[in-house]
Amino acid sequence: MTFNDKNDTIKIGSDIMKFRYYFFKEGSRVYDKAELLTYLEAQPFMTLFQDGAIKVARYHNTVIGMDADFIINTKSIVPSIQRLDPKYLDLNIYVEFDVLNNSYKVSKIVDIVDVICKRFGFSVYNEYFEDVSPFKRSLLMNAFELVKSGYKKKYEEEFMNYSRLDKNSLYYIYSFLELKGQIENIENYNILEYSFLKEPESRKVYIAIDLDLTKPFIIPPCAQLVRLNNGERDIIISYQDLKKKIGKYLSMVDARLFDGLMVDERAFRKVKKIILKSKFDETKVVLKEVPFSQVLDL
Repeated sequence: MTFNDKNDTIKIGSDIMKFRYYFFKEGSRVYDKAELLTYLEAQPFMTLFQDGAIKVARYHNTVIGMDADFIINTKSIVPSIQRLDPKYLDLNIYVEFDVLNNSYKVSKIVDIVDVICKRFGFSVYNEYFEDVSPFKRSLLMNAFELVKSGYKKKYEEEFMNYSRLDKNSLYYIYSFLELKGQIENIENYNILEYSFLKEPESRKVYIAIDLDLTKPFIIPPCAQLVRLNNGERDIIISYQDLKKKIGKYLSMVDARLFDGLMVDERAFRKVKKIILKSKFDETKVVLKEVPFSQVLDL
């Protein structure tokens, strides 16, 4: 087990932007701390830090852009703990993350909470629960959704700085980002990159892909718009318009990928010729690109 030196970004305590799940145990505070830390350290994207007596397992998932801290503290920070069933004892362990996160990202943290509760006999609590509870995925996710919705209502102006995309589209995008490294035999292919575009006065996001015609390519799921160079300049067109022209040359990439398609090496030259010779209707609205990190499902 390896702890990094004290990290200046560790911040313990109340924070309006933080959402937390607290761990409890029925009738006892005894658990194997070394085993818990060993489990956390073994998880992908996890690093251990120590600040005095406080231990932190930091989850930093660079693939989907999710950060969370699993904190073993020296004191309780559970609000209104006196109202909870006294048979459950606070372990001074909790996980916290930014409330402005998408449900798919939070589900990855809930997966880890699930394993911890089962392996160590823990229960879990959040302020939106009636009381401490055994692990129930729906309960944990619903509490997060309620807090996020409440934050949106209270800080509506702040939400205008974030763009919006539906949960289903985000699910397929994140799934693709996680799976694309597992797709076999694509060394000679371009995996087209996502871009996220919106009208200046709207939160609604359009999912775009940047077309690269230097070699055979893979089209990720949920594309709505395509940015391409028509030989004279860059234009933005409808993905459905492009698909009508090259649809018969598209094939499935991987059965696990909803709507993910490819132009293989045999079809590439034909497809490239069709695209460069075709006339496409450009989008009529002015669109600006937004960072994916500022796209929410609410």
